[in-house]
Amino acid sequence: MIRTREAKLRESVDAMSARQLFLAVAGPLFLLFLLTSNRGVPYHIDSFSNVLPAWSLGTSGSVYLPEHRVLIEPDYHGNIAWLVPSEDSVVSKYPPGAAFLAAPLYALWPQEAEVWTVFGYNRSEAAPVAIPVPPFWPGAIAASLSVALAMGFLAVSFRSFATTSTALVGAYLAALGTTAWSVAANELWQHGPGMMWIALAGVLTGKRLVLGGLAYGLAVLTRPLNAFIAAGTGIYLSLQRRSPWPALKIGVGAMAGLGVLLAFNAAVFGEPSVLGGYEPGFVSSAQSLDLLGYGRNVVMALVSPTRGLLVWSPFLIVLIPGLVAAWRAAPGWVRGGAIGGAAYLLVQYKANRYSGGSGFATYRYPLEALTAAAPLLFLSYTKWVAKRPRAVRVFRVLAILAVTAHTSFAVTG
Repeated sequence: MIRTREAKLRESVDAMSARQLFLAVAGPLFLLFLLTSNRGVPYHIDSFSNVLPAWSLGTSGSVYLPEHRVLIEPDYHGNIAWLVPSEDSVVSKYPPGAAFLAAPLYALWPQEAEVWTVFGYNRSEAAPVAIPVPPFWPGAIAASLSVALAMGFLAVSFRSFATTSTALVGAYLAALGTTAWSVAANELWQHGPGMMWIALAGVLTGKRLVLGGLAYGLAVLTRPLNAFIAAGTGIYLSLQRRSPWPALKIGVGAMAGLGVLLAFNAAVFGEPSVLGGYEPGFVSSAQSLDLLGYGRNVVMALVSPTRGLLVWSPFLIVLIPGLVAAWRAAPGWVRGGAIGGAAYLLVQYKANRYSGGSGFATYRYPLEALTAAAPLLFLSYTKWVAKRPRAVRVFRVLAILAVTAHTSFAVTG
């Protein structure tokens, strides 16, 4: 009887259209993410640095934060928010993509900012300071919705390579067995919006390269390093097809996002640079010849007890042997996305420490790369793991462990 019910359920899921699958993934996940999201203090300094410009844009149409000028003083810079001077005011140092996404929600939200006495995030010994604090609900909605939509787009991509029921389960595992839930959907990081645009680019690139490029452009506007994912996809497709057009078509869209970023940085920071308000130390780290330190950084990103990707999403280990079979079966856009994701992550770990800071559950830097590589990883399961009963059993156990761990992090905060 149970097997019959399971078979009927599977048949009904397999009969879903792509739109129905998308809604079956994105809808429930959005509700779950929103219910467990952080909507109060303590709020991570990085996420708060996205909330402030989103609130300012939504309520005043400006990214400038004159009421938060005190936060660039020595005791508070990098302690409550990452703000930097700009003209006669202050602004967030981060790219504007995440703020642009949340700004309409702040425009519609009825509650105004309230003056709170705020304590330091990184240096608790600093005296508390009174500043306007926007409501966190709009930021929570933007974060939860962006990650839920990303998982819906991944499910549609997965459906190209397997049954709808398998695609649905794969998307839910990507959502609940990684820090997509426990980090990206928890607060208004850059990761959630970036993941959404990358996943959408994957859906579009297989059919319309220019539209896929535009989605990549929005990912670049959110986090400039996402340009490596766009470049990897476009260049690989051009090499595979022996034509410059795929790279040019994807590049036009991606460059549009980069152009908006450069124009924004020119207007706000005085020069059309990719860095914007970031410190030049990231460039110095990326150019460093300390290859031993770089190698250590990459290894720790994979196996660190507190931040290791393979430690906290261990089911990925079982997918590694199947990558060869997956590569053989993968279309060009899947291969290119995976190459771009790997390039993105390698550059990220060259420019910054593997830990990504503190104050969040396990890892966060691999999220965009995982999104870009997700179709190839899914193919690894269908083409290799699913054909080996022992591998399936190990994969399921490790997947359950990952989902349990990230559920704990997401629910308890």
